[in-house]
Amino acid sequence: MPTFDIHMKHNEDTLMALSHMQYDLFCTRNRIARSALSAVLIVVGVIYGSNWWSLLIVGYGVYLMTSTYAAANHTARKLAEQLKAAKLPFPSSRYVFEAERMRIYTLPDGEEMEPLRYSAVLRLGEDRDAYYLFRDPYGGYRVPKKALGEREEEFCRFVQTKTGKPFYRRRPTPLQRLREWLRRREQEPEHL
Repeated sequence: MPTFDIHMKHNEDTLMALSHMQYDLFCTRNRIARSALSAVLIVVGVIYGSNWWSLLIVGYGVYLMTSTYAAANHTARKLAEQLKAAKLPFPSSRYVFEAERMRIYTLPDGEEMEPLRYSAVLRLGEDRDAYYLFRDPYGGYRVPKKALGEREEEFCRFVQTKTGKPFYRRRPTPLQRLREWLRRREQEPEHL
């Protein structure tokens, strides 16, 4: 009997989120190199501020700092555009979490794919909306938190115990927290 039975339907946003988590989990060296190079370029540009080219260097440093997910966004958008151009639906799956493995079914046809043994999970990730299980740096599965309902903590413990790995939790940046606060504020009723 399955422990958890989850249905997942992708859309452009979920593909983007999956791509971002993939970058966070598997491109750490790239992120560190971009950040270091960005800081060096900005400092050099400020030091040589009287030269015309210093503005270009600062601009490129800022671009490196702010375009962290540019490659991940490109990949997710390209996949979404290909699906739309081919008039295909976004991927939809059913994940059945059993004692020793996760069974994966494509929907709507119900064809079973190769199961994912928990021992084969390479990394786990979590963001505000979902949990992610990656079998390798190129492919992963997104489990929406809404689909878990009140069993979210139980699911988290179950997966961490079975895989022996912790969830990497992406912390929102200050700008993301401000956007979320503004979004919630807009949805509140008028205050007197």
